[in-house]
Amino acid sequence: MFDGVPKSVVLASLLGLIPILMGLVSTFNIGLNAGLKEDFIRIALIYSGFILSFMSGCIFYVASLERERVLLLWFSIIPVLLALLSITVPFMQSFVLALGFLVVLEIERKLHKRRSLPKWWLSLRFPMTSIVVVLLIFLGFRI
Repeated sequence: MFDGVPKSVVLASLLGLIPILMGLVSTFNIGLNAGLKEDFIRIALIYSGFILSFMSGCIFYVASLERERVLLLWFSIIPVLLALLSITVPFMQSFVLALGFLVVLEIERKLHKRRSLPKWWLSLRFPMTSIVVVLLIFLGFRI
């Protein structure tokens, strides 16, 4: 699943799922009071927005290294705009964030084709993005 990815990168990536998982778990009836439950959900969504913006910044940097990637440089701004949009549409917040992660993955796929990323990059990013998108979608259907 994570072929060729450095173990420290896998570990840091998997640990990065904890805040989103905590938000999702809090949506189940596990005895948390409503205020704490909402706090965990809000933390998960804010954290997802931060990570989305971080990933967008990473793409921006890689795309800025060579002139032929100028279009990807401009596309790298879209996930940040989606993170900001998610703040203004609270009823669809996690779905907008999930869309942002999919945009990041598509840009990374284009950069990988141009050999701008390490060979192992998509071996990490595809499963991690898939997990994050699924978690955010489930979080979006919370009641």
